[in-house]
Amino acid sequence: MYLDQRCWTIIKQIVDFPSITGKELEKQLGLSRKQLGYSIEKINDYLTDNDFPRIERLRTGKFRIPSLVIIEFKSETTRESLSLEYIYSDKERIYLLLLMLLCHDEELSTYHFMDELEISKNTLLLDLKKLQEKISAYNVNVLYSRRAGYTILGSEYAKRELLIFAIRKILEMPAGKKKIIKIGKIKQENLNSIQESINEIEEKLSIQFTDERLNELPYILYLILFRIRNNRILGELPETFSHINGTKEYAAVMAAFTNKYDIHHPLEKLFITAQIQISNIHSLNAFGSEVENQLYSAAKDVINHFEKICCIQIKEKAQLLEALLQHWKPAYYRIKYHYHIESSITDMVLPQHNYLHGIVKKAITPFEEMLEREIPDDELVYITVLFGGWLRREGLLDFVEKRKRAVVVCSNGVSVSTFLLIMLNELFPEIEFLTWLSVREFQEYEEDYNIVFTTVRLDTEKIQFIVKPFLNEYAKQKFREKVFQELGGVKPQAIKITELMDIIEQHSTIHSRAQLMKGLGKYINPPRDIKEDLPKEDKAVNLTDLLTHETVLVSSDLLDWQSAIRRCAQPLLNGGWIEPRYVDRIIYIIEKEEPYIMIADGVIIAHAGIDDGVNQVGMSLMRLSERISIHGYMEADIIIVLGTPDATAHLNALYRLIEILEDIEKVKEMRNVKSKESLIGLLK
Repeated sequence: MYLDQRCWTIIKQIVDFPSITGKELEKQLGLSRKQLGYSIEKINDYLTDNDFPRIERLRTGKFRIPSLVIIEFKSETTRESLSLEYIYSDKERIYLLLLMLLCHDEELSTYHFMDELEISKNTLLLDLKKLQEKISAYNVNVLYSRRAGYTILGSEYAKRELLIFAIRKILEMPAGKKKIIKIGKIKQENLNSIQESINEIEEKLSIQFTDERLNELPYILYLILFRIRNNRILGELPETFSHINGTKEYAAVMAAFTNKYDIHHPLEKLFITAQIQISNIHSLNAFGSEVENQLYSAAKDVINHFEKICCIQIKEKAQLLEALLQHWKPAYYRIKYHYHIESSITDMVLPQHNYLHGIVKKAITPFEEMLEREIPDDELVYITVLFGGWLRREGLLDFVEKRKRAVVVCSNGVSVSTFLLIMLNELFPEIEFLTWLSVREFQEYEEDYNIVFTTVRLDTEKIQFIVKPFLNEYAKQKFREKVFQELGGVKPQAIKITELMDIIEQHSTIHSRAQLMKGLGKYINPPRDIKEDLPKEDKAVNLTDLLTHETVLVSSDLLDWQSAIRRCAQPLLNGGWIEPRYVDRIIYIIEKEEPYIMIADGVIIAHAGIDDGVNQVGMSLMRLSERISIHGYMEADIIIVLGTPDATAHLNALYRLIEILEDIEKVKEMRNVKSKESLIGLLK
């Protein structure tokens, strides 16, 4: 008697997950209750025939699994012993066919396949058709001729990708190693020699490959060497492989591997080195190369970004950094060389941790900048799992995943909306702000969120807070208190000064009751400015007072972003409005915090705090001839430097500037004018 694939899958699920129920199995495997019952009976017949105790199905829906069955069926030896009984599925046969086609050193006929896989000719022809569908994405074809038999036609690089793919899939099958050894005609002493070379590479690089990688790498390298010995040489490699030469992995492979096996072709040396670089590792004890230092720096930045987005502080940051590096280094090379992860866990992770995945996607920008491309979701999801596990370990996962999410709805234009989003981000770091929307966009918005901050009242069941685009510091603080009172379910209560005085009198001596009541009154209910969105007229500074012939610049020089900000700020330094440390602080904030300071397309407003070296309100503007990158996360060709020692004195000028930037045609003219005078004229 034998076990078919369904029975094998069921017994493995029951043994690996003893608490699983029948209903869960039915749902997981797409079976009816009757089908599952039939398969359990078949499994028990097989167990009885092989002197194992039977699996008992309980009324609770769970299974009573004898310990002997668990021990035996979890062991590799049992998997090997069952190989003669196991019947491969049509999907599994495809990988075996592929391996045969890529490992043969003689003519392959229909008989070879039928004999090895124990299938009929019709089944074989159907399997070959499915194989062709599977490999067509690699631009590879299965061909048959009477003279040469079955062969695969395509580039050698594509064939190598398919070979590695097939090896990994077969190793997941029962007795997969035996199948690879048999089909590839692998000699154990040669396999041991390759294993010794891998150990030598580990020692030279001060790394340890994962058990999974150590399981597959010897077979991958063995069969690559087989193809090289049979003169199946790489004709070309993707351009990214050219950077491998000169790396320490290349030197280690040359010393421990390529010389030993007499490999001289330069592309083959690069390809074998790539197999080492993409290998997952358990530990990483050495750094030093330029790429490794960049990987280290990027990983640190990712963790810092993640902490900032989540408003948390990870305690064991050094250990997380090491774990992230262990994953990221091989992932970096996998993505760079366009290797694909076939066994994706995306569908398993995203339903539970979609929100966390979105945060990781935002935090991962330093990695993407290093790669100069977006990280595929199949790779990114593993980093999500890593962060999720770490947060759970530190008791922070619930906090992060339950964090409030908000959108900002503004009936004004782009610039005012962006300014409002920036202000709210700074005022409520505990809330994640997803985006700003127009009223029309809000009605069609489908992302998940909890709160709406809006300039106009909306027809929505979500919690909404009406907010003005411009608030002074007093108004900001009162608004913050109001939001958290409502979100926390706390209703503000009036503090009665007379009752407070009674409490104070019971525990102290009061020298002047009237003066104390007056002081408490001012503290509890401070006088407020009636006009909250703008300062009083006598304090207001006009835009034309700030942007003058001295503070408006037109530059045709090609500058990096730090030099551009320093040049733009120079008129304010010359006038004594700001101090040099203020400019240094602006650059530091952009580098370390990466604030979103773009208030219109291609226009940034750079500023620091009111205590960072400002003597009086000042603003300067510089128009560049072309856009430049601002620390890799924004691009701008109009730079504004703003300094204010007062939280409200600049708002009148800023409001007027934003009104100007709302006029798309006027901004186009600002970019096209030839002289400073013309630019100043537009600003008036």
